[in-house]
Amino acid sequence: MTMYKREKIVLSLLHQIAEPVSRTVLVKLVFLLRNETALENMAGFYDFVPYKYGPFSFTLYRDLSRLRQKGFVEMQGEGESHGRYTLTQSTFAIEGLTDATNSAVSRIVAKYGPLVQKALIKDVYCRYPWFALKSELPERKFASLSPPIECTPAVYTSGYEGKSVEAFFNRLLKQGIGVVIDVRANPVSRKYGFSKMRLSQFCERLGLSYRHEPSLGIASSARSELGDLASYQRLFGQYELELLAKHAAKLKQVGIFMSQAPAVLVCLEKDVRYCHRKVLADAIAISSGLEVIHL
Repeated sequence: MTMYKREKIVLSLLHQIAEPVSRTVLVKLVFLLRNETALENMAGFYDFVPYKYGPFSFTLYRDLSRLRQKGFVEMQGEGESHGRYTLTQSTFAIEGLTDATNSAVSRIVAKYGPLVQKALIKDVYCRYPWFALKSELPERKFASLSPPIECTPAVYTSGYEGKSVEAFFNRLLKQGIGVVIDVRANPVSRKYGFSKMRLSQFCERLGLSYRHEPSLGIASSARSELGDLASYQRLFGQYELELLAKHAAKLKQVGIFMSQAPAVLVCLEKDVRYCHRKVLADAIAISSGLEVIHL
């Protein structure tokens, strides 16, 4: 089994806790590792998003499932309240981790490990109220929540390249986005969370809507020979002249929708100069009179 460094850190955390720990507590401790130690600068470590139990990581849940399947972790009981994680192969927990990383884990365990679950949740909600935004737990009342974010109508766009699915959604939620409009012709991805099925599922779980507009995308085959910026610009020029002209009615429909709902056009590329969504957004802006904002 390929083991990510972040998974080893979770195992080190369980090793140092040295007793069964609830899923809720485990997630909170990993969240505190992310926010209160040098691990915040570690590439590939867990990001978090507001969810019904506070700060949440889809990636962490997937990794815990992987670790259970491979026999490194087992769960006693089930569910958020009754399930308890324990480490089954402790020697592997710290193998390959630096002393600095294990020391960061030790500091979090020493500081927050003694807290009972309710006290830990209250502490996290009080100091990180953004992540209590969607919580269904009674401890939510301790968070100093800001009023709901109102998103000004615009043609928003976002690329997920280089982002975890949690960081991607966190940015959208902070902006007040309510609808993800997937403008990829072929919505598959090797990056966890961004294939159509997963992305739509995660949208639903976070209270967002998902819609796919494949007719506004560019076929993968058309990108196979692209290299420098000039080659991308030639492709996008052809896209504008041929495909967008063909789908003028769809452009108008999407523009009307974006005038009425806080929505974002989503594709892969981080740099909009290398993504068709820039040309698409400009065309929608012309038809709708909205401003273009690249998130």
